[in-house]
Amino acid sequence: MKFKKILIACMSISMVACSIETVDQSALDPATALNTVAGVQSAVLSTYRRVWEFNLYGQQINIHGDAFADNVEIVNRTGRYEQEVVNGIGVFANRWGAQTGFGEGCYGIVKDANYVLDFLPQLNLATVPSSLTVTSQNVIDHLAGEAKFLRALAFFEIARVYGYEPGREVNGFNLGAVIRTTATLAVSDAAPKARSTNLETYQQIEKDLQEAFTGMLPASALAIPAPSGWPAALGANTFPYRATKAAAAALLAKVYLYWGRYADADAQATAALGLVPTPLPVNAAGYVASFASTPHPESIFEAEIRPTDFSGVDGPNNSMNSVTTNLLGGSQYVVAASPELIAAHEVGDIRRTIYVTTAATLSKPQTRKWPGEKGAFVENIPIMRRSELYLIQAESRARTNNDAGAQTAINVLRTNRGLTATALTGQQLIDLIMNERRVELAFEGHRFFDLKRLGLPITKPAATNTSPLQPNDFRLLQQIPFDQITLSRGLLLQNPGY
Repeated sequence: MKFKKILIACMSISMVACSIETVDQSALDPATALNTVAGVQSAVLSTYRRVWEFNLYGQQINIHGDAFADNVEIVNRTGRYEQEVVNGIGVFANRWGAQTGFGEGCYGIVKDANYVLDFLPQLNLATVPSSLTVTSQNVIDHLAGEAKFLRALAFFEIARVYGYEPGREVNGFNLGAVIRTTATLAVSDAAPKARSTNLETYQQIEKDLQEAFTGMLPASALAIPAPSGWPAALGANTFPYRATKAAAAALLAKVYLYWGRYADADAQATAALGLVPTPLPVNAAGYVASFASTPHPESIFEAEIRPTDFSGVDGPNNSMNSVTTNLLGGSQYVVAASPELIAAHEVGDIRRTIYVTTAATLSKPQTRKWPGEKGAFVENIPIMRRSELYLIQAESRARTNNDAGAQTAINVLRTNRGLTATALTGQQLIDLIMNERRVELAFEGHRFFDLKRLGLPITKPAATNTSPLQPNDFRLLQQIPFDQITLSRGLLLQNPGY
C-alpha cells in the first residue's frame, strides 16, 4: 500500500483535542477534497500514515511500554528514554496531540477518521467502483470500518496512557479521553470538551470496533485479485497493511483483556484467528527469520513503511532499527534488553536467540526484532500478531478458571517456541502465561501496561536503582500537555499529581 500525501492536513480547520491550529490558507476545503471515493480513500490512507509517526507506533509506543517497566536498559546516553527507565514525570505528554516535531498524535488520527466518516455518506453510490464480488456499498462500508478501527486504536492508546482501566481506578479517579466523533468543519466543532469517563471511553472503543467488524471485508476478500476483489480503480488493498475483520476482532480482544472482560476477550481472539489465512504462530525454526520478513508472517495488522516515507534524518532518528541496534552506521542504539528480561527466558526458548551479545553490541543483549529489513533503517511495524491472540486466549481462560483451555492456547505458542507443553494450573499457570507475554511481546510495548491493567507494582531493573512503582503512584498516568489544559478553558481536567 502506498501512503498518499495527506489531504486532511489541508483542511481549513484542524482539531487536536481542544485546540485550533493555523493551516495553509491555500488548502482545499473538505467538500472539495472529499467529494469522490478516491478522495475519501486518500484520507483513509493518510490516517494510516499517522499510525507510525515517531511518537506513536513508529517508535515510542514500542519502547515506552518496556522502558517504563523492567525490559530495557540504556546503552548509549543520548537523552532518549533515560527519563522513561526511571519513570520521569510527563514523558508521555506527546501522545495526546500536536507538538512540534512529533506529528499530531492520537487526536490527529481521530480528526482524520472523523472527516472520512462524515463525508462517506455524502458520496453518490453510483460513482463508487465495484467488482464481481465487492459491491459499491461494500466499498463504502469497508472504508467506514477502516476509519472506525483507526479511531478506536487511537482512543485505546489515549485510554491506557492517560486513564485507569475500568474497575482499576485509584482514589475514584475515572476520567478517560475527550471523545470526538464528528468532523471539525467549523470553529464551533472544535469547541473545548470535557473528558469522558474511562468506562465511556472503553464503550466508545467497543462500539467503533463492533461497527468496524460489521462493515469491513475479510482478508480473504481483499486477497482475491481484481476483478473479483477490491475494485482495481481504487488500487491495492493489501492484508495486513490495511485493517480487516480480523484486525477489528483482534483489537477488540485486546480491549476486552484490559477491561477485564475475559470471556469476551477469548471469544474475539478466537474469532480473529479464524479470519486469518494461517492461524498458527511461526514455528521455532522460522522465528528469528520472521522478524526480517515483510510482512511479518504473523501480522494481523502491520504498518507499511517505504523508503520514500523516510527522508533525511527520519530513519536514524525515528526508526526502531536505529534506537535498538547499531547494525547501520549512524544508528543511535539507545536500548538493549535488561538482564531481568533475558533471565525470564526458559532454557531452550528460541526467543532468547533473537538477542545477540558481542563486543559489537557493547556486550549488551541487542534485540534483532527490528533489523531494518527493507534497508536504510526502513522496516515495517507489526502492530498485532497472531501470537498475541494465543496469549489473550490463554490469560482470559486462566482468569476464568478454564485451566485446560488456557493450557491448550499457551501450549500452541510454547511448542512453536521450542518449549515443552505445560500442565500447570491455577496461579502457577497464570504466572507462566504472564511470563510468556513478557518474553513474546518484548520490545513491542506491552510490559508496563500489562502490570498497570492488573493493578500490580511496576517492577524495575536493578541497574536503574529505582524502586517499583506502586499501583497508586500518580506516574502510572501521564500528564496531559499543559497547552491543551490551557486551551480548554477549564473543561479539560489534568491527571492527579501534575
